[in-house]
Amino acid sequence: MSRIRAAVLTLAWAVVPAIQAATPEPKPMTTVKPIKVSAAEAVGPIFRSKYAVKSQTGPDGPATDVLMLRSKDRRLEVGLYEAGASESDIAAYEDDEFFFIVEGKITLTSTDGSVIAAEAGEGVAIPKGWKGHWSTPGYRKFYVTYDMPEHK
Repeated sequence: MSRIRAAVLTLAWAVVPAIQAATPEPKPMTTVKPIKVSAAEAVGPIFRSKYAVKSQTGPDGPATDVLMLRSKDRRLEVGLYEAGASESDIAAYEDDEFFFIVEGKITLTSTDGSVIAAEAGEGVAIPKGWKGHWSTPGYRKFYVTYDMPEHK
C-alpha cells in the first residue's frame, strides 16, 4: 500500500468518527403543543429551518432530518427527512416505520424477491426487522417511527 493511500485511510478513520460525533442530535420542533407543516414547507423550506439537522454520513449519504416530535420515552418519532440517491442492503430494519413520500421515489425489494415501488403521494409501512434492498434516486418524506422494546 502506498504511503499516500495509507495516510488517506488513516485520516478517514480519524475524521469520520469526529464528523459523526459533531453531528448534533435532532431537537424536536415541539413537545408541548400541536404544530403543522404545510405542503409548500415540506418540499423545501423546512429543510433549511433552524430545526434541520444535516449529516454527511450514513446509508443515504448526505441527508437532512427535521424532527417534529419525539415521545418522552424516546420510542416514537415524527418528522421529515430528505436524502439523495442511494442503494443499501438492509440486514434488519431498525424500527417500525410509516412514511409518506413528498418528492422522489423509493424501491424496496424484500429478500423473497417481492418489490414495492413508491413515489410522491404514496405511503409505505415497513416492519421492524424487515430485510431487503433499498434503492432511491432521492426523496423527501414525512415519517413516523416506533421502536418497540424487545420482549423476552
